[in-house]
This record gives sequence, structure tokens and C-alpha cells, in this order.
Amino acid sequence: MTVLEYDTFTEGAVDPSKWVPLQLPTPDGSMWSYGDPQAKVEAHGGTLHITVNPFRLKHDSVHMLDDPKHLLVTPQTIPVPDSGARISAEMACESYNGDPDDITDGWIGLVVGDFSTGMIFDWMLSGTRVGALYERLPIPGVTPEGGSFSYLVQSPFVAINEPGKFRSYEIALNPKARSAEWKVDGQAFYRTEGIPVEVHSVTLGLIVCTLKPTGPHGSTSVHGQGAKGSWRHLKVTSGP
Repeated sequence: MTVLEYDTFTEGAVDPSKWVPLQLPTPDGSMWSYGDPQAKVEAHGGTLHITVNPFRLKHDSVHMLDDPKHLLVTPQTIPVPDSGARISAEMACESYNGDPDDITDGWIGLVVGDFSTGMIFDWMLSGTRVGALYERLPIPGVTPEGGSFSYLVQSPFVAINEPGKFRSYEIALNPKARSAEWKVDGQAFYRTEGIPVEVHSVTLGLIVCTLKPTGPHGSTSVHGQGAKGSWRHLKVTSGP
């Protein structure tokens, strides 16, 4: 078994060798950046804090470009061996000026994504709710036509959260079994099998986000709300 603590979050600011704003291609061929230049980002005492208040980034026609309000990702992918890997972190969220009981209105989380296939395995937290997000993004040239999907899972037994409270979250991937499992505080939350592809490497991300569909008049994800996310003890455990 190998345990990697990816970042100790003690530099005062984001380490650019470990985190960069995600960029993805748009339908017109340009690149979209998920970095809000006005986001407040601090790394000290072993904890990274990202505050986006209010939310500002939005896109009026493409859902996957509209929702993320700030997303930092690892510049290099993390290998997932055939024996599997577990990605874990302690996280806390504070919600501002929105509806924390509606997790889609504003959340922070841990992204575990294979952008070479479009597969996404996320933890989502608002100030009062917890959810798992399992999806395949409609990335042009990557995801087959009609192959995208998005599922938000909330458990009535372990989905309640408290503002600013740290809890332990884990996502376990098994490439050969094509399975993923989400656990919170060591308790099983959700498991999926039959993942469309084998995931052999992932990009990790720290995200502040919404999950709102665009409407006939454009984005519906920004109405003065905001959120603060805190992350610590981000680890990757691989091997038997």
C-alpha cells in the first residue's frame, strides 16, 4: 500500500506546481477557464480555503461551463493501478446568501475526474447537505454522441451537514471491476458499477460550484449567492 499526501497546504497561497485553474474546450473551439480572478484563495496551517462570494462566472448556453465558479486541478494526472485507489480528504463548507438545503444552489467539493474519457466522480457539500455526483461530461471529441449523463445522489441517512464542520470523505475506484464507491466518515454512501470505461488515471480538483440547468434566457446559476470551501489531509492511497 502506498499513501501520498498530495499537498500539505502550508505555503500561504496555492502552489502553482500542484494546482491550476481547469480549462476545457467550448463548442466553438475556444478554451474556457474555470478560474475566478476575484476568488479568495489561502493555504495555511494545513488547510486550503477558497471563498467565492458572490458567484460570478457563468455561461449562458453550455451547462458544464456555467456551473463551476472556481475549479483548481492537478496539472498532472494521478495513476490508478489495476488494484484500485482511494482518494480522501477532510472538507467543510459555508454557504452564503443562498439555499444551503438545495445543494445544487451552491456547493464545494472534491473532484476525481478522468478528462480523457469524461468520467467524473465528485463529492458535493453545501452548508447543510452532502451529495455524490457521478457523471460523464459531454466533452467534444472525447465523449461519444449521446454518451453523457449526470446523477446526483443524496442519502436521507448521512446527507445532513453542518456549516464549517470538517468531515472525512473518500472515493474508491476499481478499474478492473469498473466500480466506484463514496464513503463519508467511513460510512458507505453510494456505490456504482458498470462504469462505461476503465479509469486508469485521474485529475483531482477542488471546486466551488452550482448544478443548475441553463434556461431559455441563459444562466440560472448566479443570483447573489456564494460559498467557502476548506480542504485538508488530501491523500491518495493505492495498492492492496
